[in-house]
Amino acid sequence: MSALSDLQTYLNHYRQLPHHSDAALSQKLKEVQSWQRARIKNTHQALFSQPQNVPMAHYFVNKLYGGDEFDILAKQLERIVPKAQKLERLAPAAALDTGSRAIHSAIVATELDLHLAEWLLEKNLPVNEDSMLLAYREVDEADERREQLASLKDVCYRTDKYINSFMLQKAFALAKGTAYKYNYQPLYDFMAEGFAAMKPLRNVASFIEPVCERELQIIDHVHQPNNDGRIEPFGV
Repeated sequence: MSALSDLQTYLNHYRQLPHHSDAALSQKLKEVQSWQRARIKNTHQALFSQPQNVPMAHYFVNKLYGGDEFDILAKQLERIVPKAQKLERLAPAAALDTGSRAIHSAIVATELDLHLAEWLLEKNLPVNEDSMLLAYREVDEADERREQLASLKDVCYRTDKYINSFMLQKAFALAKGTAYKYNYQPLYDFMAEGFAAMKPLRNVASFIEPVCERELQIIDHVHQPNNDGRIEPFGV
Protein backbone atom coordinates (compact mmCIF):
# COMPACT_ATOMS: atom_id res chain seq x y z
CA MET A 1 0.00 0.00 0.00
CA SER A 2 1.02 3.63 -0.45
CA ALA A 3 1.97 5.89 2.45
CA LEU A 4 -1.37 7.70 2.22
CA SER A 5 -3.28 4.42 2.15
CA ASP A 6 -1.47 3.40 5.32
CA LEU A 7 -2.24 6.78 6.83
CA GLN A 8 -5.92 6.39 6.02
CA THR A 9 -5.92 3.03 7.84
CA TYR A 10 -4.25 4.59 10.89
CA LEU A 11 -6.76 7.46 10.97
CA ASN A 12 -9.71 5.10 10.64
CA HIS A 13 -8.41 3.16 13.63
CA TYR A 14 -7.92 6.37 15.61
CA ARG A 15 -11.47 7.50 14.94
CA GLN A 16 -12.80 4.19 16.28
CA LEU A 17 -11.13 4.62 19.68
CA PRO A 18 -13.84 4.79 22.37
CA HIS A 19 -12.98 8.17 23.89
CA HIS A 20 -14.42 9.92 20.84
CA SER A 21 -17.92 8.85 21.90
CA ASP A 22 -17.50 8.84 25.68
CA ALA A 23 -17.19 12.25 27.32
CA ALA A 24 -16.07 10.92 30.70
CA LEU A 25 -13.37 8.77 29.12
CA SER A 26 -12.28 11.63 26.88
CA GLN A 27 -11.84 13.88 29.91
CA LYS A 28 -9.89 11.20 31.78
CA LEU A 29 -7.64 10.68 28.76
CA LYS A 30 -6.94 14.42 28.60
CA GLU A 31 -5.94 14.33 32.26
CA VAL A 32 -3.66 11.34 31.68
CA GLN A 33 -2.02 12.95 28.66
CA SER A 34 -1.57 16.24 30.48
CA TRP A 35 0.11 14.39 33.35
CA GLN A 36 2.30 12.48 30.91
CA ARG A 37 3.40 15.62 29.07
CA ALA A 38 4.30 17.33 32.36
CA ARG A 39 6.20 14.23 33.48
CA ILE A 40 8.09 13.99 30.17
CA LYS A 41 9.05 17.67 30.30
CA ASN A 42 10.26 17.29 33.88
CA THR A 43 12.18 14.08 33.18
CA HIS A 44 14.01 15.57 30.19
CA GLN A 45 14.19 19.18 31.36
CA ALA A 46 17.98 19.47 31.03
CA LEU A 47 17.94 18.03 27.50
CA PHE A 48 14.83 19.88 26.33
CA SER A 49 16.08 23.26 27.58
CA GLN A 50 19.23 23.24 25.45
CA PRO A 51 18.69 25.90 22.74
CA GLN A 52 19.29 23.58 19.79
CA ASN A 53 16.79 21.08 21.24
CA VAL A 54 13.90 23.45 22.04
CA PRO A 55 12.07 23.14 18.67
CA MET A 56 12.34 19.35 18.65
CA ALA A 57 11.26 19.10 22.29
CA HIS A 58 8.12 21.11 21.50
CA TYR A 59 7.36 18.98 18.45
CA PHE A 60 8.06 15.79 20.39
CA VAL A 61 5.70 16.61 23.24
CA ASN A 62 2.91 18.37 21.35
CA LYS A 63 2.82 16.58 17.98
CA LEU A 64 4.50 13.18 18.24
CA TYR A 65 3.07 12.34 21.65
CA GLY A 66 -0.62 13.02 21.06
CA GLY A 67 -3.09 15.23 22.89
CA ASP A 68 -5.26 18.15 21.82
CA GLU A 69 -2.96 19.40 19.05
CA PHE A 70 -2.75 15.94 17.55
CA ASP A 71 -6.52 15.44 17.76
CA ILE A 72 -7.07 18.64 15.76
CA LEU A 73 -4.52 17.44 13.20
CA ALA A 74 -6.18 14.02 12.97
CA LYS A 75 -9.56 15.60 12.24
CA GLN A 76 -8.01 17.74 9.50
CA LEU A 77 -6.24 14.74 7.99
CA GLU A 78 -9.41 12.67 7.97
CA ARG A 79 -10.95 15.22 5.62
CA ILE A 80 -8.06 15.58 3.22
CA VAL A 81 -6.23 12.25 3.01
CA PRO A 82 -8.86 10.51 0.83
CA LYS A 83 -8.42 13.31 -1.74
CA ALA A 84 -4.65 13.77 -1.51
CA GLN A 85 -3.60 11.73 -4.55
CA LYS A 86 -2.10 14.82 -6.21
CA LEU A 87 0.19 15.39 -3.25
CA GLU A 88 1.22 11.72 -3.32
CA ARG A 89 2.27 12.10 -6.95
CA LEU A 90 4.35 15.22 -6.28
CA ALA A 91 5.79 14.88 -2.77
CA PRO A 92 8.64 12.40 -2.21
CA ALA A 93 7.41 8.98 -1.13
CA ALA A 94 10.05 8.96 1.62
CA ALA A 95 8.62 12.15 3.14
CA LEU A 96 5.02 10.88 3.04
CA ASP A 97 6.05 7.55 4.52
CA THR A 98 7.93 9.29 7.34
CA GLY A 99 4.94 11.53 8.06
CA SER A 100 2.60 8.55 8.05
CA ARG A 101 4.82 6.64 10.48
CA ALA A 102 5.01 9.66 12.79
CA ILE A 103 1.23 9.93 12.91
CA HIS A 104 0.93 6.21 13.57
CA SER A 105 3.37 6.52 16.47
CA ALA A 106 1.27 9.32 17.98
CA ILE A 107 -1.88 7.23 17.62
CA VAL A 108 -0.23 4.29 19.40
CA ALA A 109 0.89 6.60 22.23
CA THR A 110 -2.67 7.87 22.54
CA GLU A 111 -4.10 4.36 22.61
CA LEU A 112 -1.67 3.24 25.32
CA ASP A 113 -2.66 6.20 27.49
CA LEU A 114 -6.31 5.50 26.70
CA HIS A 115 -5.96 2.09 28.35
CA LEU A 116 -4.63 3.78 31.48
CA ALA A 117 -7.52 6.25 31.39
CA GLU A 118 -10.06 3.42 31.06
CA TRP A 119 -8.65 1.67 34.13
CA LEU A 120 -8.53 4.87 36.18
CA LEU A 121 -12.09 5.74 35.21
CA GLU A 122 -13.32 2.26 36.09
CA LYS A 123 -11.64 2.49 39.52
CA ASN A 124 -12.78 6.10 40.00
CA LEU A 125 -9.22 7.22 40.70
CA PRO A 126 -7.71 10.67 40.14
CA VAL A 127 -4.73 11.17 37.87
CA ASN A 128 -1.66 11.48 40.06
CA GLU A 129 1.63 9.65 40.46
CA ASP A 130 0.28 6.99 42.83
CA SER A 131 -2.72 6.12 40.70
CA MET A 132 -0.71 6.24 37.48
CA LEU A 133 1.75 3.76 38.97
CA LEU A 134 -1.14 1.43 39.81
CA ALA A 135 -2.62 1.88 36.33
CA TYR A 136 0.68 1.15 34.59
CA ARG A 137 1.06 -2.08 36.54
CA GLU A 138 -2.54 -3.24 36.23
CA VAL A 139 -2.82 -2.50 32.50
CA ASP A 140 0.65 -4.05 32.06
CA GLU A 141 1.68 -2.87 28.60
CA ALA A 142 5.39 -2.47 29.19
CA ASP A 143 6.29 -4.33 25.99
CA GLU A 144 3.87 -2.25 23.94
CA ARG A 145 5.41 0.95 25.31
CA ARG A 146 8.88 -0.30 24.45
CA GLU A 147 7.69 -1.00 20.91
CA GLN A 148 6.18 2.48 20.65
CA LEU A 149 9.48 4.04 21.69
CA ALA A 150 11.30 1.97 19.07
CA SER A 151 8.83 3.18 16.45
CA LEU A 152 9.32 6.78 17.53
CA LYS A 153 13.09 6.41 17.33
CA ASP A 154 12.74 4.97 13.83
CA VAL A 155 10.68 7.99 12.75
CA CYS A 156 13.36 10.35 14.05
CA TYR A 157 16.17 8.58 12.22
CA ARG A 158 14.13 8.42 9.01
CA THR A 159 13.48 12.16 9.28
CA ASP A 160 17.16 12.81 9.89
CA LYS A 161 18.06 10.83 6.78
CA TYR A 162 15.51 12.82 4.83
CA ILE A 163 16.68 16.28 5.88
CA ASN A 164 20.27 15.34 5.01
CA SER A 165 19.25 14.64 1.41
CA PHE A 166 19.32 17.79 -0.71
CA MET A 167 17.28 16.17 -3.50
CA LEU A 168 14.52 15.03 -1.15
CA GLN A 169 14.38 18.43 0.54
CA LYS A 170 14.14 20.15 -2.84
CA ALA A 171 11.35 17.86 -4.03
CA PHE A 172 9.43 18.37 -0.80
CA ALA A 173 9.79 22.15 -1.06
CA LEU A 174 8.49 22.08 -4.63
CA ALA A 175 5.38 20.21 -3.48
CA LYS A 176 4.38 23.00 -1.09
CA GLY A 177 2.53 25.03 -3.69
CA THR A 178 0.41 22.07 -4.74
CA ALA A 179 -0.24 21.11 -1.13
CA TYR A 180 -1.55 24.56 -0.29
CA LYS A 181 -3.46 24.95 -3.55
CA TYR A 182 -5.48 21.80 -2.90
CA ASN A 183 -5.87 22.38 0.87
CA TYR A 184 -3.47 19.62 1.90
CA GLN A 185 -1.52 21.99 4.11
CA PRO A 186 -2.26 20.20 7.44
CA LEU A 187 -0.41 17.11 6.21
CA TYR A 188 2.34 19.13 4.54
CA ASP A 189 2.81 21.40 7.56
CA PHE A 190 2.94 18.46 9.99
CA MET A 191 5.86 17.01 8.06
CA ALA A 192 7.52 20.36 7.42
CA GLU A 193 7.37 21.27 11.11
CA GLY A 194 9.04 17.99 11.98
CA PHE A 195 11.82 18.55 9.48
CA ALA A 196 12.32 22.13 10.71
CA ALA A 197 12.39 21.02 14.37
CA MET A 198 15.18 18.55 13.69
CA LYS A 199 17.44 20.86 11.69
CA PRO A 200 18.95 22.70 14.71
CA LEU A 201 19.92 19.43 16.43
CA ARG A 202 23.61 18.65 16.64
CA ASN A 203 22.52 15.23 15.39
CA VAL A 204 19.37 13.22 15.89
CA ALA A 205 21.07 10.70 18.16
CA SER A 206 21.98 13.45 20.63
CA PHE A 207 18.26 14.02 21.22
CA ILE A 208 16.38 10.79 20.71
CA GLU A 209 18.88 8.35 22.24
CA PRO A 210 18.91 9.91 25.74
CA VAL A 211 15.13 10.39 25.59
CA CYS A 212 14.50 6.74 24.77
CA GLU A 213 17.14 5.52 27.22
CA ARG A 214 15.49 7.31 30.13
CA GLU A 215 11.97 6.37 29.05
CA LEU A 216 12.97 2.70 28.84
CA GLN A 217 14.48 2.94 32.32
CA ILE A 218 11.25 4.40 33.64
CA ILE A 219 9.23 1.60 32.06
CA ASP A 220 11.51 -0.95 33.72
CA HIS A 221 11.35 0.77 37.10
CA VAL A 222 7.59 1.28 37.04
CA HIS A 223 6.94 -2.38 36.31
CA GLN A 224 9.29 -3.77 38.94
CA PRO A 225 7.43 -5.38 41.90
CA ASN A 226 7.41 -2.96 44.83
CA ASN A 227 9.62 -0.71 42.70
CA ASP A 228 12.62 -1.87 44.76
CA GLY A 229 11.61 0.63 47.44
CA ARG A 230 11.90 3.62 45.11
CA ILE A 231 10.16 6.72 46.42
CA GLU A 232 9.83 8.27 42.96
CA PRO A 233 8.98 5.42 40.55
CA PHE A 234 8.75 7.75 37.54
CA GLY A 235 12.11 9.34 38.26
CA VAL A 236 15.46 8.13 37.00
